Amino acid sequence: MIKVSRIFSIFYSLLLLSRIYVIAGAYKLPMDPSLIQVGYVGVLIMVAIVQIKENNYKIKENNYKIKKHLKTMDAASLLLIGYWAIFGFVFVNPLMEQYTKAMVLRQGLFLAVVIVTALFAYRNNYLVEVISASFWTIAVALLFQFITNINDVTQIDISSILNVSSRSRVNFGLGHYNYLGMLCSCEIILGIWIRKFKNKNRLSLFIIALASIMLLGSASRNAIFGLIVFSLIEFYFSLEKYVFRKVYKFIIQIFIVGIVLIMALFGDSRVPLDGLLLDSNRMTLFSVALPTFFNSNRTWIGLGQASGEIYGQNLTPYKTYWLDDGYIYTLITSGYIGITIYVALIILFLISYWKLKKQNNSMGILAIATFSMYLFSALFETTLFNGGVLLSYLLLPVFLILLDYRSETEDETLEDLNEVKK
Repeated sequence: MIKVSRIFSIFYSLLLLSRIYVIAGAYKLPMDPSLIQVGYVGVLIMVAIVQIKENNYKIKENNYKIKKHLKTMDAASLLLIGYWAIFGFVFVNPLMEQYTKAMVLRQGLFLAVVIVTALFAYRNNYLVEVISASFWTIAVALLFQFITNINDVTQIDISSILNVSSRSRVNFGLGHYNYLGMLCSCEIILGIWIRKFKNKNRLSLFIIALASIMLLGSASRNAIFGLIVFSLIEFYFSLEKYVFRKVYKFIIQIFIVGIVLIMALFGDSRVPLDGLLLDSNRMTLFSVALPTFFNSNRTWIGLGQASGEIYGQNLTPYKTYWLDDGYIYTLITSGYIGITIYVALIILFLISYWKLKKQNNSMGILAIATFSMYLFSALFETTLFNGGVLLSYLLLPVFLILLDYRSETEDETLEDLNEVKK
């Protein structure tokens, strides 16, 4: 008999594989992508119903304790669903109605996938399966793209990554350069999770090396700096593992915070300060987009839901140009109310991970570092809880699962969870 965990891993991998190529726009699938997501959610719900009917769903008393009431995950899910419902059905701008309908469908399917995945995985103790399935699915896609576009390797020029005018970039046939870069950086981080808590086989190390090569080929400064932020945050909270005097530790921590703030405030280009934002066309956020928003009569509820592409091409009645900042995008599209909901959600995640760090230091540090990378990436792309980007599909289920993760021992690892289930 096939194990439920195996069924889950197979269907989750197939879903992620379809998302990777649909969002990249590199290939056209023979099946409607929406039907794939609906089918996936339907399968998980049916399996969950069968589990309940057969009374196979049991809460085991072990190091990984599952609560009957997932209070924190429930709260986060309600905030995500509430935001979607309020700005998809209540505060709809009549001038943007046609674009809002498309956003409602896309974001609705996205939330259904990530929330059902998180709930199913959490209740069945499948944190290992979610992380492993994500890592190996991306690995298959990257390996296939690398082999079928092997000639791109010869065009990689690491020395030009920070060059504003003449960056050498390749995409290995997988959509936009930044899309490939973010996919690779996410794969490296997932690989670190796996190698730190599950296994340390050479194949996973090879995949991380492959992702690193493709990341450098994409020359995506956002993705590279996001990976640096992840590393700095992890090192910052891991300082207590090393023997330092308090004064030295404090100086190092201040130095790390300074580096992160500089990258966050001054962007991703090695250019003079006066041309920093202008280089990536982000100056229009402050000279065009925000003035348009503040001069409207919709500052509390936003100009309306529409994709970043719609706003970027000025297809709306409002002149904004590209909104390459997830926080400003959220403010402009959903106003003060919308940004407040998302800020509350971010605080909820950070508080939960801080509590996790006190219970399981290594797991908590990785959760904080990964979520920090996710928040950092939103400074330069519209990735913040957005169903139109792959990063959210890959990481949000993990973020939700970890909200209510509780361990009794400091040394508990993902490998320990596997042993418990056996």
